[in-house]
Amino acid sequence: MVAATFVLSTLAAAQDHPYLTTQSPITLFNTSDGEFEASRTTHRIRPYDYKLKTDDSFTVIHLGPDHPPIVKTVYGTIPATILGPGTMAMSKDGKYAMVTNTGLRPKVGLSSRLSYPTGVPLTNEDLTSDLLKKQKLSPQLSDMLSVIDLSKEDYPVVQRLLFDDHPINILPHPDGRHFLMFASRFFYVLRLDNGHLTEVSRFPNTYGLGSFWIHPKGDRIFSTQNASAIISLKGGACQAHWFAFEEHKIRYLSEVKVAKGVDSALTDQSFISRISQDGKWALICQRTRGNDRDLCDVLIADLTLDPPAITRAIKQVGDGLENFAFHPNGKMVVAACLENTKNSLAVLDIASSPPRLLYHLDAAGSSQGAEFSPDGDKLFVGSADHGRIEVYDFVGEFELRKNQKFIKIGYGHNSLTIGPRYFPKKSSAK
Repeated sequence: MVAATFVLSTLAAAQDHPYLTTQSPITLFNTSDGEFEASRTTHRIRPYDYKLKTDDSFTVIHLGPDHPPIVKTVYGTIPATILGPGTMAMSKDGKYAMVTNTGLRPKVGLSSRLSYPTGVPLTNEDLTSDLLKKQKLSPQLSDMLSVIDLSKEDYPVVQRLLFDDHPINILPHPDGRHFLMFASRFFYVLRLDNGHLTEVSRFPNTYGLGSFWIHPKGDRIFSTQNASAIISLKGGACQAHWFAFEEHKIRYLSEVKVAKGVDSALTDQSFISRISQDGKWALICQRTRGNDRDLCDVLIADLTLDPPAITRAIKQVGDGLENFAFHPNGKMVVAACLENTKNSLAVLDIASSPPRLLYHLDAAGSSQGAEFSPDGDKLFVGSADHGRIEVYDFVGEFELRKNQKFIKIGYGHNSLTIGPRYFPKKSSAK
């Protein structure tokens, strides 16, 4: 009876306004890849000229307890690729967002046949110092890191960094000043000062493409990578690795192996992982590409061990898995399941022993970037196919309800991050 009353009261509170709200002011930052348009399934049954027609874009969404969503999409000022994890970086105060782009593209598939507009910059070699100062600039095959100022109404790009490398992902360090960027050749440590990023150090990456996550204490890094996967994204099984972050430098510690007795294994597509808020567990997606085969597992690494090891698995969670969102209660995790036409979300209980799959929820096609609000009242999930961010209300210890309201974004969603809404500091009275 108490649980039913809580659910009803929570739902009633969520319906107090005719628009989406959150308990505290937050900003969602979303990026969308125009090249994703070439992979639409409808192209398999009708003629298609494989010419890029859609600009990359980003969308800024301000949400709060007492106003409708404030949403603006900006086209053609950054390059943003769907190749990589569905996460990126925002500064601790919510003022700046950072987006990586790589010129790497698969050698097979529809996107490999895509042609780009002529007469516009495409790669690093096409860019000059004058071009880098322009706002309208989206070189699709550049290896670039873009910094966007979220405090201005037009959301200008305030810095573009070019790399002789292939940036895959960037995440904020818990100290609030540093950012770690993963690329094909190096791990980079960057520092943010007044909206300007500078390189602090780099560590050679000899373990291949993949993704990483930073421990909440800031002193360790967990990665899942494939040394055989460079452009084809195919090869031998992925590996998991454990790094130290000390004095703003990265140091390798050990491989994270699957423990004996665990009825599962890393695949050649186990690219995306995430660490729990308490720092005890790292969850690993199985098969982030090439789904439509069977139901695959979620692997769980115990980070309290020395060295860490993969000690658990939740069996047959989905037909390909993309990324995770951890609820602030420390118990519930949502995994985005990749399916051919429609997607689903898998809701997991990692507090039980053993951890278990609870249920699936319907989601729009190619749903991937997923984040809970800091208060845990909402789950946001981006859809590349439908150009939207879907919203789920949290109404119980493990209960999510799909909200019929959603947020429109640019087509080809690829990454989503969340942070506090930035408000300029008020000057003190003289």
